[in-house]
Amino acid sequence: MLDKQTILRQIRNVPSLPSVVIRIRQYLNNPDVSFDALAKVIEHDPGLTANILQLANSAYFGWSRRIKTVKEAITRLGTNRIFQMVLCMSVAPLVRKPIKGYDMEADALWEHSFATAIFAEKMVQTLKVRGREEAFTAGLLHDMGKVVLGTFIEVDDHPIKELVTLEGLPFDEAERRVLGMDHAEVAAELLASWNLPPEVVAAARWHHNPAAADEHQQIVDIVHLADALAMRAGWGGGVDLGLYRVEEEAMLRLGLTAGIAEELTAKVEPEFQEMRDLYLSGPKGAGRPRQPA
Repeated sequence: MLDKQTILRQIRNVPSLPSVVIRIRQYLNNPDVSFDALAKVIEHDPGLTANILQLANSAYFGWSRRIKTVKEAITRLGTNRIFQMVLCMSVAPLVRKPIKGYDMEADALWEHSFATAIFAEKMVQTLKVRGREEAFTAGLLHDMGKVVLGTFIEVDDHPIKELVTLEGLPFDEAERRVLGMDHAEVAAELLASWNLPPEVVAAARWHHNPAAADEHQQIVDIVHLADALAMRAGWGGGVDLGLYRVEEEAMLRLGLTAGIAEELTAKVEPEFQEMRDLYLSGPKGAGRPRQPA
């Protein structure tokens, strides 16, 4: 029988983030790190190097002069953007698969996660609040619990959907009733096992119930609302689309009005479409852009 302990054991079967992601994070936390040192970490992976150069030279960034080295890409795009590229390429193979337990087709979770990440980053910039460094990461990884439950366990979602239909429960509450935990708690356990920052773990854990967060409230609110905006914009998919509450208190804490939300959506939509095409242009098994000829 599937229970909480079985689910927690299955988390160990999820591949960890590549060591290059962890090393880059460590470098980014060091204000004295040189671009040369950061470039060397990336250049140890030839495929990653090729993909970063391809993205850096894409029409999206619009450079008039071609970027030829990783160091030049870091100089022009910044360390935070380079980390986002590496993180996206590393996570994509996991989230681009069909998520069977949630009726999500291939790429549906990737699109939702990527849209949430962009919404979170733009929200931080627009509202001029703290957390820009972690907003994209937290948004991108907030639904990793669905990967564990839907791909590695292939949970039977019929009892969950029955509770939603018959009792009108929110989807996450129905998950807890059936499984003993919801996908948000599973995501938090996974991200903690990857040694990610506590604010990223908290954002995953409480993104459907921000009022319950006992720390890192701001990033939790940001990811909660970014998740909702991504779904409202149509980048959700899956059986749980539209089955979550949006906490008005989170909007009040951040100062996010309906008008600002509309402005955010108008900013995010074109950027999402362009970046989506870049990241989804490669083979689905690799989750990376095509290698340059």
